Amino acid sequence: MLIGLCALGIVLGSIQNGARVSQKPDHVASLLRTLIRPVSSPLASLTRGTSDFFHGILSASRLTAENRRLHELEAAQSLYSTTMLDRDDQISRLRSMLKFGEVPGKKRIPASLIGMSINENRLTLNVGSAQGVVLGSPVESAQGLVGTVEEVEPRECQVLMLTSAGLQMTSRGKTQLIGAIDVNRTPPLVGLVRGENASTLSMTFLDPKAPVQVGDLIMTSGYSDKIPRGINIGKVIQVEPNEEFGTLKARIDPAFSPGNLDVVFVLG
Repeated sequence: MLIGLCALGIVLGSIQNGARVSQKPDHVASLLRTLIRPVSSPLASLTRGTSDFFHGILSASRLTAENRRLHELEAAQSLYSTTMLDRDDQISRLRSMLKFGEVPGKKRIPASLIGMSINENRLTLNVGSAQGVVLGSPVESAQGLVGTVEEVEPRECQVLMLTSAGLQMTSRGKTQLIGAIDVNRTPPLVGLVRGENASTLSMTFLDPKAPVQVGDLIMTSGYSDKIPRGINIGKVIQVEPNEEFGTLKARIDPAFSPGNLDVVFVLG
């Protein structure tokens, strides 16, 4: 059989050489390619698949490590973006506070928030009597009025937030609410503001027919002993006439948000 195969190979080789010399088509090569192609194509695909399979097994640990690293980079990018947004927001608030003008007879004492009790509507600041803080001093942020100082220690003070239903200002033994004005009306409408709940204020006008409208801007009137005029309080979100008692009440959305408080000013 071996001799026969060798003889067949010699014959086929001679035929191919003769075809090349005479520049005729190589029918032997074409016949062999036709016979081999149906078998060679599946074998090539199988070989490639097997190669990819073993390559995947050998690279599994590297791919897992790379996937983990990509997830860590994604998490780091997300944290970085959040941090930068918070930082930009803080810078914006600080820039707004730097634009505050002088208040006659008052000095602005910068303070940082070191404690907060949402249930009691109370803040703790890192300034006290040693820095010039006194009882009843108003506290303002870049957004507007935050509250008033209720307790003072040498290096700390407690602030009752504007949204507290018990917000009052003690001055020379007297207790009074915060005077406010509706600056969108001419002349400005005068009333008294107090906290209603954790997210809403109420303002009472003595004129039950006062032309208050939703969206009006409410600011301090300056009629309180310690709180100067022109500090933003909030905007009207609802108007409720009460002709029975001869008054008109407006609900106010406070300008400040406890979640955005970090640096504030105490007006001493």
